[in-house]
Amino acid sequence: MGYLATHRLSPHARRATLCRVQQPRPNPFHRYRVLLAVSPERATPTLLRGLRTHAFDLTVIHDHAALVDAVRSAQYAAVVLEVGLTGFDLGTTLTGLSRFAPDTPLIALTSREAREHIVAGLRGGRDDFLTFPFGADELITRLRLRVRDQPVEESSVARRGDITVDTALGLVSVDGRLVPLTPTEFALLTILISNPDQALSREQLTSMLWRDPPSSNVVEVYVGYLRRKLGPERIRTVRGVGYMLEE
Repeated sequence: MGYLATHRLSPHARRATLCRVQQPRPNPFHRYRVLLAVSPERATPTLLRGLRTHAFDLTVIHDHAALVDAVRSAQYAAVVLEVGLTGFDLGTTLTGLSRFAPDTPLIALTSREAREHIVAGLRGGRDDFLTFPFGADELITRLRLRVRDQPVEESSVARRGDITVDTALGLVSVDGRLVPLTPTEFALLTILISNPDQALSREQLTSMLWRDPPSSNVVEVYVGYLRRKLGPERIRTVRGVGYMLEE
């Protein structure tokens, strides 16, 4: 039963039909293993928590000498390296990556003073750099862009109008512009875009997003967050039913 046919029913009947016939599909997530080679003071709880909650599984080392051994013994989606670690040598790093992990991108974290020297040595198109200071969200975005060339199943990319959601990379764009979302906002948008032409009730969304919801109106709160970031017209409220993503 499509939305137009469902819309002719009473509000109670519509909710029952949606729950019985059109169960929302779960949102898929894919995690990426990242080697983080930074000094202990750089590996802050905020940075580590931000990376882990945005689909990156971390191996953290504090010694540059261990980096080549790490990429030789395990496969990583990306390497994040702080320039200036004890024993740092960019040539050794790139040689080791080219030998043991030729397709693994490197993100160099460097000071502004050393930027020109580091950028000149990076492999164009594959590697990247950030200068101190930077926010966790900027590193997360750079990482996602670096791993986007890795094989991704087409089913991980969903489009609705000018909104694109890539659940493998955790990227959301509106009309080609990247939009940063929190993990909960991303999960909510993924559910909505995975169920096109279907209004999902507050109860359905709550049960899929939270085991113990923090408040009774938490769905409305996060719908409001998404509307502010995506545009107020992109999420429609269907009176008596719930929410759906507009075409």
